[in-house]
Amino acid sequence: MTTVAVSTAAAGGVTRRLRRRPELWLGLPCLIGFAALAAWQFRLGFVYESNESTNVYLRLARGSAYALLPLLVVLWLPQMRNAITALGLSPLGRWLPLHWARPAHRWLGQLLLVLSVIHGTQYLAYYASLERPLGELLFGGEPDLVRAMRTNMYDFVTDDDDIEATSAWIASGMPMAGYENLVQPFLQKDCTKCHNTTATRSYARTDMPMTTYEQVVPWTASGVASRQFRINVSGLVMLALCVVLWFTSRPRMRARLHHVFQASHRLGYGLGAAALLHVPSLHWLAVPVAVLACEAYVSRRIRLHRNRPARLVRVSAEVMRLGILPPAGMRLRPGHYVQVRIPALGADEWHAFSLTGEHEDHGRIGLKIRIVGDWTRRLAAMLGTAAQAELRVDVRGPWASPVAQALQHRDWLLIAGGIGVTPFLGLLRHLAHSGGRPRDVHMVWSLRDPAMLRWIEPLVARLAASRGGHVHWHVYVTGASTDSQGIHGIVLHHGRPDWAVLLARIAGHSPDLACFICGPKQMTREAAGHCRRRGWPVRSETFSP
Repeated sequence: MTTVAVSTAAAGGVTRRLRRRPELWLGLPCLIGFAALAAWQFRLGFVYESNESTNVYLRLARGSAYALLPLLVVLWLPQMRNAITALGLSPLGRWLPLHWARPAHRWLGQLLLVLSVIHGTQYLAYYASLERPLGELLFGGEPDLVRAMRTNMYDFVTDDDDIEATSAWIASGMPMAGYENLVQPFLQKDCTKCHNTTATRSYARTDMPMTTYEQVVPWTASGVASRQFRINVSGLVMLALCVVLWFTSRPRMRARLHHVFQASHRLGYGLGAAALLHVPSLHWLAVPVAVLACEAYVSRRIRLHRNRPARLVRVSAEVMRLGILPPAGMRLRPGHYVQVRIPALGADEWHAFSLTGEHEDHGRIGLKIRIVGDWTRRLAAMLGTAAQAELRVDVRGPWASPVAQALQHRDWLLIAGGIGVTPFLGLLRHLAHSGGRPRDVHMVWSLRDPAMLRWIEPLVARLAASRGGHVHWHVYVTGASTDSQGIHGIVLHHGRPDWAVLLARIAGHSPDLACFICGPKQMTREAAGHCRRRGWPVRSETFSP
């Protein structure tokens, strides 16, 4: 009875978690499926057995190589902004774990480095364990066919004299008569059982046939022209690129040297090109390469707008507003974001900012920018002592953020920390101008400086007069200010929110909410945990580099 009770309780806990987080219905099966596929691929490569030279080094090298194939397929998917935007705006969006995209890409990158290091180091260890010189094996000192016969295919060679005969035939210029008299007979006996287009044996290589003279000749190259040189050198290049990408992707590097992070990530194109040279079976990469080409075309040709007029305005000592004249045809939706590049700053550096909606200043796109890093400080220096400055910017997008899914839910709980309120301003402006059924919205905003409330004063007035919904403000000031009265009757609370007490009070008023969070990691974790315990779906957003 105890076992049954525990099992029932565990099943009930899983059910409750799935209800609280609907994206798990699809997210968990995808995660489990990928893990199972990678494990199966690793086993497929690891159980390889060719001859007495087959050792644990070769098995680990092959196992990691086979596991890398599905990883290379899915690694790029979380970065496909256009596809994610389309899915996020579809009815299926609320069931998809699209907010996992950025974390998933980072974790997949970590796994890529681990498997690449295992693959490269274990192959080097395997070559070092053989009798032939390491450099000769690594850089194709012998023709591919002769090298294979001496090493991993040795057990399938009937007679050692066949290896010498093959080497002599290649050295003599590969005459057709020599092939028919010397080489073809033992190839038919030893090799073509697996190396033909219709072979069904285990480990058969239908993609590497050796049944005709024309099919055998490409395997006679050595040195730079050899297959061994191409595979090994491209593999070393891929390993070096993986290390560089991993190192420049560390949180401290992204925060302090964001332009280096962005520039180094362009090496990903080189990684893809090297993969095409390194991976023997390109069918794994054909579809991802085609999809990525379409994604790149849309991002660079359709969603990229250069040299747009913009106005930079100083809002406070820490915050600026950038108003960009939108290009014709750009459709601005609440919960979307754009990437901005300012050529005058001299660096080819893109930064993402949430759309706060169209600003009152001649229909410009409004972006709030907090001065927190080197790029924003250089941008602030363009103002000098002036209150505003005119400049030209490149803008790319817009794309949907997790906040865009709010429109698929009836009532909202919006939780912001500091400038994290910006993605919610577009939602609230949409609410102020929209008709339809009214929404119940709770806006929780934790900020250090109550002067930031000046941003939203006109918006609060419009919301109070609109019929799009009723907004309940819960504003917490964490700084040293002693002001107790907010704007338009919004009362300021001092200190940080007590999430258990606050959300209990909110739940008493609005029991069925969808929660959206944008703010510091610690605040996001605490608030998200309390929201999920109440059964509210949670989406969080961050544009930290």
